[in-house]
Amino acid sequence: MDNLTNQQIIEQVYWNFAEGNMQKVLSFFDPGITWVRPGGPAIPFAGTFRGYEGLGKMFALQTAAIKLKTFLHQKICTNDDTVVVLGNDTVNVISTGKTYSSDWVQAFTLKDRKIIHVQVYMDTKTIADAFSP
Repeated sequence: MDNLTNQQIIEQVYWNFAEGNMQKVLSFFDPGITWVRPGGPAIPFAGTFRGYEGLGKMFALQTAAIKLKTFLHQKICTNDDTVVVLGNDTVNVISTGKTYSSDWVQAFTLKDRKIIHVQVYMDTKTIADAFSP
């Protein structure tokens, strides 16, 4: 991992996520990680999550609430310690049976080859509507 660029680190995160290797995904994060996802109480996995415990909680909430049909990163832009990923997903909401599709942006900040902050931008209205009965 020492020889990877910041962009390659993020590419590895996505690749390992697609493979379901969450232990490897988590290895790329700093223990003090902060992950921010917008949205109100209608979206179970919205909020600010801190540390490994927070990441575990966020991923567990996501797994309990949705089934990913597609999760595609389409473009990666890098500038020093920031890597921004543009993508989209199509998701089935378990509780309602509804499906939503949304474009998203994930902005990663890295320090010393570890991810220290993630800010997600997504269509919270579309997602919240899919959680409404």
